[in-house]
Amino acid sequence: MSHYKAAGDGPIMVQGQEVPSRSGFGQALNIDSPSGSAQYQTPEAPPRGCRDAFFAVLFYVHLGLIGYAAAVYTPIMAEEVAAGVVNNGNRRGRFLNEDEDVDFNFDPVHLFLTVLIATALAFVFSTLALGFMMAFAQPLIKVALIFNVVLFGILTILAFVANIIPAGVICLLFTGLSAWYAARVWARIPFAASNLVTAVTAVKANLGLAVYAYWSIIVLFCWSVVWALSTSSTIFVKAECNADGDCEGSVSGVLLFFFFLSFYWTSQVITNVVHVTTAGTVGTWWFHPEEASGCCSRAVRESYGRSLTTSFGSICFGSLLVAIVQTLKEMAQQAQQGDGSVLASCTVCILGCIESLIEYFNKWAFVYVGLYGFSFMDAGKNAMQLFISRGWTAIITDTMLDTVLFMVSLGVALIIGVLSMAIGATLVNNPDSNTMGAAFILGLLIGYGICATLFSIVSSAVNTVIVCYAESPNEFQANHPVLSENMRQSWRQAWPNDFSY
Repeated sequence: MSHYKAAGDGPIMVQGQEVPSRSGFGQALNIDSPSGSAQYQTPEAPPRGCRDAFFAVLFYVHLGLIGYAAAVYTPIMAEEVAAGVVNNGNRRGRFLNEDEDVDFNFDPVHLFLTVLIATALAFVFSTLALGFMMAFAQPLIKVALIFNVVLFGILTILAFVANIIPAGVICLLFTGLSAWYAARVWARIPFAASNLVTAVTAVKANLGLAVYAYWSIIVLFCWSVVWALSTSSTIFVKAECNADGDCEGSVSGVLLFFFFLSFYWTSQVITNVVHVTTAGTVGTWWFHPEEASGCCSRAVRESYGRSLTTSFGSICFGSLLVAIVQTLKEMAQQAQQGDGSVLASCTVCILGCIESLIEYFNKWAFVYVGLYGFSFMDAGKNAMQLFISRGWTAIITDTMLDTVLFMVSLGVALIIGVLSMAIGATLVNNPDSNTMGAAFILGLLIGYGICATLFSIVSSAVNTVIVCYAESPNEFQANHPVLSENMRQSWRQAWPNDFSY
C-alpha cells in the first residue's frame, strides 16, 4: 500500500490508484513561515523496485556467518563442557548453582500458569490503555510532565540522604531542568494531545500492527539465543577455553567488534521493520482510509510485506549506521570500565551524542521509507527538506509524548505485577515473601514489555502523523474532518508563528 504522490499539479497516487480530486488535492501548498513564503513540492515518486539492495544482501550474508558459527562451534563447546562436568562430578553448572538460603514455592506448572495469565492480562490492559489515552490525552500529558519533576526530586532527596553528593547535585540539576521544561511546554499540551489522539485512532483502526510488533519480540528473542550461542561458542573455541571457563588463548578485537555489531544491527533491523510497517499503514489510513480499517487490513499486510522486501535494504542501511556507533560505544565503555581513562569517558559521551543524532535522522527517514518507498538517504533528505520548508524545525523536536507513553507503560506494568502477586497467592499455599516478590517482578516485566511494545507503534504513528500533516493536510481534512479540525486548532494555538494552515 505505497503512497506514490506525483509532483506538481498531477494526481495523487495511492496504491497505484488515483485518489479522486478534492479541494486542493495534488497541488503544492503555500505555507507562510517566519521568513516569508515558502513553497514545498512533493518529490517525484521513485520507480518501483528494491532500494539499497546491497545492504540487504550484506545483512543476509552476516546472518549466514552467525548461523554458520553457531552450527560449527556450538557442538564443540557442548561436548567440551559435558566432558568437564562428567570428569568433575562435584562441579555444578555456573547457571544451575543453587542457593540454599532462597526457597521458592512455585512449581513449574504454577509458574507457567502465572506467566500465561499475566501475559493475557497484559494484552488486555495494554489495549484498554489505548482508549484511556484517547479519552484523557491532555490530563495524561500534564501528569507526565509533573511526574518527571517529582521523580527527579525524589531521587535528589534519596541521594543527599545517602550522602551521595555528586549524584544528588546531578539529580537536582535534572529536577530544575524538568521543571523548566514543563513550564515551557505547558501551553503546547493541546498540540501534543491532538497528535496522540490522531495516532492512537490510526493504530486502533489497524490493530493488526500489534501482531507484528509482538512477533518482533519473538524474533528478537530467538535471534538473541542464536547470537549468544554463536558468540560464546566461537570465543570458547578460538580462545581455547575449557569447561571451567579458563582460556589459554584470546580472541581478536575485530572478531568481538563483528559480534557486537551483529547483535546491534539485527536488533535495530527487527525494530525498524515494525517502524516502517507502521508508517506505511498510517499513511494509507491518512490518504485512503477504506483500505486501512480492520485488524488485519490490506494496509497492514502489504506494509509489512514491503518492509521485508523492497524497503528492506533501506532499513538495513539506516540500522547499520546506528549499530556501528552503538558497537563503538560499547567497546569504549568496556575500555572505560577497564582503566577509567578520561579519553574513554569522552569517547563514550561523543559516541552517545552521535548515536542520538543518527537515531533522530532515522526516525523521520524511515517514515518516508514506509510512506513512499524512497531509498534511505533520499528519504532522510526529503523529510528534512519538508520540515525546513514548512519552518517546522522546532515542532519536530517536541518530544513530551515519550514521557506519556513511558508513564502509562509503567502504570500497566505495576497493575500486572500486583495481579501476578494475587495469582501467585491463589495458586500457592502459604506463599512466602520470596514467592510473592518473584511473582510481582515477573508480572512487572511481562506487563512493561508487552505495553511498551504496543506503544512503540503509537510512537511511530505520531511521527508519521506529523510528516503526513506537514505534507498533506487537505487529504486529512477530507478523510478525517473531526480529527483534522482538532489538530488545526491545537497546532495554531501552540505554534502561531510556525503554523498557518
